[in-house]
Amino acid sequence: MAGQIEATVEIVQRPRLRRLLEYWQARRGDRAMPGRQDIDPLDLSWLLGNISLVDVVHGPDGPRYRFRLVGTRAVQRFGYDPTGRWLDDLPEPAYRQHVAKAYAEVLQRRLPLVERLDMLIDNRTHDYEILRLPLSSDGASIDMILLAADFFNPEI
Repeated sequence: MAGQIEATVEIVQRPRLRRLLEYWQARRGDRAMPGRQDIDPLDLSWLLGNISLVDVVHGPDGPRYRFRLVGTRAVQRFGYDPTGRWLDDLPEPAYRQHVAKAYAEVLQRRLPLVERLDMLIDNRTHDYEILRLPLSSDGASIDMILLAADFFNPEI
């Protein structure tokens, strides 16, 4: 798959990500998307190390993204923990630009999106599928992105 596409249970390859998508769909009910308040971390214990939460901070110059929580597995894979930091602080410029574009697309499309990546980041190959799920506390404005990555090469 090239770039992000709308995530459906038929499209998402990794079983754990399909399960997360089904959970997100159940929690949203008849709304466009659930809010963070609808997500219970205890329900996701089977995937917690792979989950990250990104705050979307809307401002006069457009949205900014702050890593509220980054799963321990992602931290181990990428070799740094951006929890509490802004997207602008990511050390790898190409990856930072890719992530910014992906998050902006989530905001624009207002849909769960999935992407298969095979990238060289900090001189290490990372081959994974990532699911990005919009969250809205007021039902209208996306204020958080729930994401989970599942790596094809289980080196960690």
